[in-house]
Amino acid sequence: MKLSDQKIRDCSEGIIQFVDTSILPVNSVYLGVNFLFDEILGRAVLRPGTTQLGNQIVSGKSCIGLYQHITTAGLKVPIAIFNDSSDINADIYALSGATWSLAKNDITKDLKVRFETFLDTTIAVNGAESMSTDDGTNWVITGGNLDVGNMPAVTMIREWQDRLFAAGDPVYPDRLYFSSIQNGVTISWTSGNGYIDIEPEEGAGAISALAKVPGYFLIFKERSLKRWDGSSTYPDDLITIGTPTQESVIMTRQCCYYFNKRGIYETTGGYPRKISRRIQKIIDAIPASYYSKISGWGTGEQIIYSIGDISIDDLDLTNCVIIYNIESQNWSLLSFPKEFKLWHQYIDSDGDELIMAGDDDGNIWKIFEGDDDDGSPINWLIQYQSQEFGTRGRKKELSKYVIYTKNVRNGIFTCRIDEKGEFRPLGNKSKVNNDVEEIIGSISGRYFEFRIQGQGKSVEIIGIDFPEVNVTLNYVG
Repeated sequence: MKLSDQKIRDCSEGIIQFVDTSILPVNSVYLGVNFLFDEILGRAVLRPGTTQLGNQIVSGKSCIGLYQHITTAGLKVPIAIFNDSSDINADIYALSGATWSLAKNDITKDLKVRFETFLDTTIAVNGAESMSTDDGTNWVITGGNLDVGNMPAVTMIREWQDRLFAAGDPVYPDRLYFSSIQNGVTISWTSGNGYIDIEPEEGAGAISALAKVPGYFLIFKERSLKRWDGSSTYPDDLITIGTPTQESVIMTRQCCYYFNKRGIYETTGGYPRKISRRIQKIIDAIPASYYSKISGWGTGEQIIYSIGDISIDDLDLTNCVIIYNIESQNWSLLSFPKEFKLWHQYIDSDGDELIMAGDDDGNIWKIFEGDDDDGSPINWLIQYQSQEFGTRGRKKELSKYVIYTKNVRNGIFTCRIDEKGEFRPLGNKSKVNNDVEEIIGSISGRYFEFRIQGQGKSVEIIGIDFPEVNVTLNYVG
């Protein structure tokens, strides 16, 4: 029995995994690498490229601090921190024009640096030093309008309700410190300040991150999340699922998103909702050794997480990043030539809001700029959901495939049959070189997984037609 033409023409739901084909949304894919699914709804669109921001700062070193100092007067100074070439100390650099220049040298090496801007002053903490700057280039370790010389030695800092809140004291790991309320353009850590201890007896680990949403201050531990309304913490945990590090917490669009080994969660101050169920196979592939290295950023439209190197089925993928579109609620998986250690907003001299990321080789990159990765084409892959063509049990014979794309040159079309063996080219001609490509190759089986992969620029995958599908009447044989 010959079926009418079968089609795959919509992938607007993005990646969905661990769902049986009987209830699987037909407009989803099993896996996409370096495709976005919300640029042209229904199509898989290759992500934009990466462009270096300024010069290489120091070869072979990982970014341990990244920020942009912005004042109400309009001053904008990107800040980056790396160990020096000898690994004796770390140094602070500021971007001026297209050049990263040394702003402060000889701070403690290897320690991750966190930032916050309050009263037009940026404060930086790493557990060993507390520093502040009002111009992005000159740093003080005592005085200043944030009284940095008197604040406790902490690793986390956050502004809320006209105070600075700090945590990460190795002597008091459950303690949340707060400054005085601002008095004009200053605060104090010796008068009007204080602290609260966040249930040290509960066994949830030390405070690991701080965040805020409208009405609440959020205090993360490794295995719990609490909220504070400004007068007292609530007696019970909001949830007994915490986060390992400050960099895995993203605040955007009046929501807080955070990573846990179980997945990605979203909260506006109420009970958190897990949003990563669709990509659970990717979440499960993140090595446990990388949990403490997870880092992310939010744009108001997307949340972005670096998740390291992962293996999915027969694919080994490096320097991976996952992206969640808040509006369409779909997920994408990206892979980059460099490992992005830290992320931050970058507002350029024209006022355009971009994303920058610091890598593991002394560079800062503008993300989603250009159409290639620093001159190299972008590798890509799309794997569709298993196709049963009406019934799972009956055997089918396929012989013709019409593939619709844009800007694909030397793509490869492969298939795996009945979830057995490897993905293999179809027939003698498996290359996709044109926007409409007809491929002839006979295969038979009960269900089929199709892949298209290649490298290039500005690629779009539109879909596949199957004009020759013949089905046997028997369920055996």
